[in-house]
Amino acid sequence: MNKAIRHILFSFIPAWAVGFLLASIFHSIAVLINLSLIHVKLQLSDWWFMISQDLVGLLPTYGLIIGFSLFLAFMIAHKVTRRVEKHLERRTTVSTRLLLFGAAGGLSFLIMLLAMQPILNVTLIAGARSVAGLCAQCLAGVAAGTVYTYLSNKFALK
Repeated sequence: MNKAIRHILFSFIPAWAVGFLLASIFHSIAVLINLSLIHVKLQLSDWWFMISQDLVGLLPTYGLIIGFSLFLAFMIAHKVTRRVEKHLERRTTVSTRLLLFGAAGGLSFLIMLLAMQPILNVTLIAGARSVAGLCAQCLAGVAAGTVYTYLSNKFALK
C-alpha cells in the first residue's frame, strides 16, 4: 500500500469519524435541550435513542459533507504547512501543526454550516441554529483537526 493511501486510512478517516460523531452528538443534544426547555418530558432512553438515530440518519448526508469539508481544509493546511516550512527552512513543530490543523477543522465546519444557509435557505443542522450550537459544531471540527494532527505526526515518524 502506498504512502498516500496509508496516510488517508490511518490519519484522515479516524479524524473524520471523530468530527462526525461529535458533530452528530452535539446536534442531538442541542435539539434535546431545546425540547426540554419547552417542557417536553424525555427519559434517558429517549436521549440515547435520538442520539443513535441521528448518528445513523445523518451519516449519509452530513457525514459526507463533513468528510468533503475536512478533506479540503486539511489539504489547504498541508499546503500552508509546506510553505511555512520552506520559508523557515525547517520542519514545523507539533504545536504549530496542532494549531494549524485544529483551526482548519474548526473553520471548515464554520464555513460548511454558514454556506448551507444561503444555498439551501435553511440551517439543516438544527443543533447549529444557536451561537452555542454553532460553536459546538466548530469544536467538533477542531477535535477532528487535533486527531488528524496526532495521527499524521505519528504516521510521519514511521
